[in-house]
Amino acid sequence: MLSPRASGLAALTAAVVVAATGCTSGQGNAPEPSPATSSKPAAEVTLRPPDIQPGYQEIASGGPHRGDGDLGPVRLAKGVSWVNVNCVSDTGIGRLTLTVDTVGEFTVDCPSTEARINVNQLDLAEARKGRFHIETTDRVRWIASLQVPS
Repeated sequence: MLSPRASGLAALTAAVVVAATGCTSGQGNAPEPSPATSSKPAAEVTLRPPDIQPGYQEIASGGPHRGDGDLGPVRLAKGVSWVNVNCVSDTGIGRLTLTVDTVGEFTVDCPSTEARINVNQLDLAEARKGRFHIETTDRVRWIASLQVPS
């Protein structure tokens, strides 16, 4: 969740939406899983750019990328903005930390079997300037987008 860096003027409502690109299922103790229902290896998972929210414009984006990234300086408007990231780890569960300086940071888990789609809402009491950073390991692939009202 968010670790506020400002004096309480920023609030983050994180709504994490998970979309699976593959899934597994079992039939009781059935020894042979169906090939159509098995998860894809991370190398086969396709990362798609985050959707642009209706009525919003993208002011910073990056990826697909591996490891740390800096999406540069941003100016967030008063009210609601969106920080979206889609990610997948090469192995296990990777972790990705998104930081918007002067506003806050949050951490996202990135599985290796599906693309994780994270949609996060920032609700600011006043406009802010900052930098948009992403910190993670080289085993995590990601695409990110920061969106403000049009």
